[in-house]
Amino acid sequence: MARRKCVGNKGFSLVELIIVIAIMAILAGAIAPAVIRYIRKARAARATDEARVIVNAVEVALATKAAEDADITYSNTFVDDDGDNRTVGLVTNWVLSEAQSGNVMTESNPEYSNYIIAVEILDNLSSSSSHSYKFFNFTGSKTNIIGMDCAQFAQTYDNCPGVIVAYGTNGKVLMLEYYNYGCLIHYENNEYTYYEDEETFISSDRVR
Repeated sequence: MARRKCVGNKGFSLVELIIVIAIMAILAGAIAPAVIRYIRKARAARATDEARVIVNAVEVALATKAAEDADITYSNTFVDDDGDNRTVGLVTNWVLSEAQSGNVMTESNPEYSNYIIAVEILDNLSSSSSHSYKFFNFTGSKTNIIGMDCAQFAQTYDNCPGVIVAYGTNGKVLMLEYYNYGCLIHYENNEYTYYEDEETFISSDRVR
């Protein structure tokens, strides 16, 4: 009677394990950059989408106030990409946080015009967007965001998007900068540009 030969399962040898680990490391090295690019693209797309919603909310707010014959004053200056000075109103995190936190401004306040536009913007955002904009997480002064380092802003004001909006007497947004998810989105001349490695709000030397 023939005996059966038993073959033991010895598992992987050390050499085989090293080969498998090396192959996995090569695959991870090849896939990781693509995954990182995909994540960055997704974040940029989300931030751009939110920036579009804000631009639309601002322009609807301006149209609403124009229809109400609201007395809007334009007390800031924006230097456009041709180097020309444009008289503008300015909405930043500070006035948005004041409005979102329920701090009421009176007509005697120099920021009153920007404030009533901010109130209208927030109403438009809450009715037309599923995004939750936590501007009330901003606790700085009205000039804090201008010229700030984006990374510093994100560290200082946790879970708070950075916003600078210059709106013109024509009822249009002339420039918007929006920082969220590690992405800085710049809107000007009807174009949205994503700055992946930008360290500061690039409008800082163009708004006064």
